[in-house]
Amino acid sequence: MDKSTIWKFCDENPLNEYTLIVPSVAVGNVGQLSCDLLISSLSMVKIASVYSTAQIPVIGSDPYNLKSGCLSTSCEIYKSVSKKVCVLQLKSPLIFKYAKKFLEEVIEIFKEKFIKDVIILSSSYAHEKKHILSSPFRYVISEGSSYADKIRNADIVKHEDDTGELKIFGGGFASLLYKICQESNIPCLVLYKYCSEGDNIPDAYDMIKILMTVCPLFSEETDLFTHLKQPVSWTLLFGRPPPQNVY
Repeated sequence: MDKSTIWKFCDENPLNEYTLIVPSVAVGNVGQLSCDLLISSLSMVKIASVYSTAQIPVIGSDPYNLKSGCLSTSCEIYKSVSKKVCVLQLKSPLIFKYAKKFLEEVIEIFKEKFIKDVIILSSSYAHEKKHILSSPFRYVISEGSSYADKIRNADIVKHEDDTGELKIFGGGFASLLYKICQESNIPCLVLYKYCSEGDNIPDAYDMIKILMTVCPLFSEETDLFTHLKQPVSWTLLFGRPPPQNVY
């Protein structure tokens, strides 16, 4: 492995039959917010921290537990044993010239751990949506994915591809990671939503609802929103209030 990336796993167990969910750092950060909801709502456990030159360094307190004494960094991996799902959460964008190598290593690491498939959550500029009355969600799916029938029966439009190469404007590294998964023969599903910058919390809730149509992570017997728990870090999503002494 490249020494520019350090993987610190505190749980070395294989991940047979697990799904890896990766948020692409994209417009509105919808993928990251959605993963925040998953980690918090499923009480997922951190199993690794990743340090890489491909990441802009970030450090802070635990975003999911105010009582925790652990620090949070740019890239961390969480696991839910009961739901057979892992989340690779990113807190900062990837540096372009190192992104491809880093993402290739991500897939290599998880392929060695026998990951079943990958789901990429992303977003795209609202003004790129050409069919105004259609669903705001689009999907791209690779051959061999177990979600093929479910996603086709859902109220989601397939991504229109006229060039033969996946392009999601404003979608961050989603297209690149999808291509790497294909080259590594890892089944992959991309879900993205057209949105604008601003308060994108509602978009994250919508994303989880769509994700549930293919990957039922919560009980379907009750309202989905009763299961979702916002992380404590969201109380400061737009920063602290202005100090009173400025007035």
